[in-house]
Amino acid sequence: MAGPFRDPRIGAVAGKVSVYNREQGLIPRMLKVRYALSFDFLRAVQSTYGTVYCCPGALAAYRAAVVHRVLDAWIGQRFLGRACTFGEDRALTNAILEQGYDCVYQRAAIVHTLVPTRYRQLCKMFLRWDRSYVREELRFARHIVWKRPLPARLIALLDLVITNLRYPVGWAVLTLLVVMLPGHPDLLLRFCSALMLVSAFNMLYYLRGERSWDFVYGIGYSYFSAFALFWIFPYALLTARTQGWLTR
Repeated sequence: MAGPFRDPRIGAVAGKVSVYNREQGLIPRMLKVRYALSFDFLRAVQSTYGTVYCCPGALAAYRAAVVHRVLDAWIGQRFLGRACTFGEDRALTNAILEQGYDCVYQRAAIVHTLVPTRYRQLCKMFLRWDRSYVREELRFARHIVWKRPLPARLIALLDLVITNLRYPVGWAVLTLLVVMLPGHPDLLLRFCSALMLVSAFNMLYYLRGERSWDFVYGIGYSYFSAFALFWIFPYALLTARTQGWLTR
């Protein structure tokens, strides 16, 4: 992970986080695919314009001189009047970007982590992630993105809009589906077919790097997310001031 720091513009390097306990159930199998796409696709793309949004707490390296400048503000960070107790990895990444440095992804640096095996544990993890996402995304959109170099700024703004539009669009689609389903039961099949097409496109990229039948679990995760996790972000948005870690 030290290699990228030869470039003086690099302030932080994100490593790759992979699932260790894949064999412990359906949820870890689905998360293995989700993690692979989150790092080898999303962060790899973000790295091309030097704006990896979150260097994971599980594996990241930072330029010490830059961290020393932001350390006090990072430790004392508050949101809506309360001390920030989680999401410290995204917060520190934002602080590095705010100083004008780039954050990049190093695919060759890998750490393996234990992930939730039960639905309740998974929801707690995602609630914590999404609450910190709300806090740090607002910070990024209000201040940090405007300090990025012009090409990176334009790409980041486009990504910001597309990424966050998926929430209202997704809720609108689900609401229409529930309202119209009694009179048009075929809509459920159409919705599931559309979901299959979108997830299959993502799995094509997954198969480029992972020659594995695990892509099936990636398709399954798309349905699981749409029908069992759709409530996570709205609830996280409404409870963004919550301080509890939930899984400790």
